[in-house]
Amino acid sequence: MKILITGGKSALALKLLKGFEGNNLILADYGEVPTFYSTACQFISLGEKNEDTLAHNLLNSCLDHNIAVVLPLHQFEILAIAKANILFNEFNVNVLLPAVTAIENYTNTIGNKKDWIIYKDGIVVYDRLQSELLKTYGEHHNLSGAFYVAIDGITVKLELIII
Repeated sequence: MKILITGGKSALALKLLKGFEGNNLILADYGEVPTFYSTACQFISLGEKNEDTLAHNLLNSCLDHNIAVVLPLHQFEILAIAKANILFNEFNVNVLLPAVTAIENYTNTIGNKKDWIIYKDGIVVYDRLQSELLKTYGEHHNLSGAFYVAIDGITVKLELIII
């Protein structure tokens, strides 16, 4: 499966590659991107940043590169892409973000940003902790996205991973 992660010039995007091992990975960012040859991923440019046409331009890049899943990481992308999620789905591009109505529930800062998890439609894609509690939480909330994790007993706190 082809997966595009935005914020591709960031160390965080490189870290998240681990969660998608075995897939065809593309790191994308705005402006110039490094010329870097790797067997793990490919780099592409999303052109110059234009917040007025952000979702449209990202969708075009996804279609040009046959992307099945997109994980937006830039703060300025989150709401625009979450609002355009239905459009992305119409073109068979799955957006890894919570529903636009739930995003604010996952923007609170948690203290520990060491552990993280990736969900796709409520299913755990990557969980270093291998927690049954996190699995159940994701299923119950039908979550999609990459999140920092804090677990306190039986309480789960998630923060959307954003750069």
